[in-house]
Amino acid sequence: MRNIRILTVDDETLALRRLQLLLRTIGIVEHVGEASSCREAIELARTLAPDVILLDIKMRDGDGFEVAEHLARQAGAPIVIFVTAFDRFAIRAFESGAVDYLLKPVERDRLERAIRRARHQLEVSDAEQRIVELQALVRNLRAAAAQDNGTSFETEFWLRASSGIVHVAVDAIDCVSSEDDYVAIHTQNGSHLMRGSIRQFESRVEPGYFVRVHRAWLVRRNGIAELRTPRAGGPEIVLRSGKRVPVGRVYLKSLRQNIRPV
Repeated sequence: MRNIRILTVDDETLALRRLQLLLRTIGIVEHVGEASSCREAIELARTLAPDVILLDIKMRDGDGFEVAEHLARQAGAPIVIFVTAFDRFAIRAFESGAVDYLLKPVERDRLERAIRRARHQLEVSDAEQRIVELQALVRNLRAAAAQDNGTSFETEFWLRASSGIVHVAVDAIDCVSSEDDYVAIHTQNGSHLMRGSIRQFESRVEPGYFVRVHRAWLVRRNGIAELRTPRAGGPEIVLRSGKRVPVGRVYLKSLRQNIRPV
């Protein structure tokens, strides 16, 4: 079979560059183009006719599902591999029939496995069948989105682990710390990295469920056991799990007024 023609779609320049460099190391592909918006992705998919699209889910001018919905109305629909920074819809996309999904930052081996899976799908299905499958995928995703309309905040995360992907419920998270371009999600069963900032994490969960205790730390409010302010050493939060978290001086007054340790 000829090389797989791939179009990459992401509104982040660095993400597109990373995919470009990774694809160069995989011998069975031809990177035919890249798009940084939903509108551009739809146009390039029409003119370039790629076999596979690596499609980011959250875009500045829409989302990847809208692009997939448009492609499902056209002849010669490509195979879609969704790319996401741990969005819950990615899991639903996979469960609903997507060939695969990739978690950011995309790793070379994982990308190659996804492409080989797409190549197999190209070999065993024809264009008409892929259109039907993509239309079904879009319907399932739209139904899932409609069910979620009543809940605007995350109640769970799917996070990268050494063994693959793990499910972490929000109420199982003890605390969150800043780690350069990532946040570390700490639970009693271990810690996992998630791309993004503490501010971005706060925007994804119900307001007030976590409390900022330090510029680099959040803790789950109902997981607090004690606020300690020793004469020697800095103040700290002791969690019900036993973990100790430092408290920044600028947050101390607010903590004393607002938390209710249990």
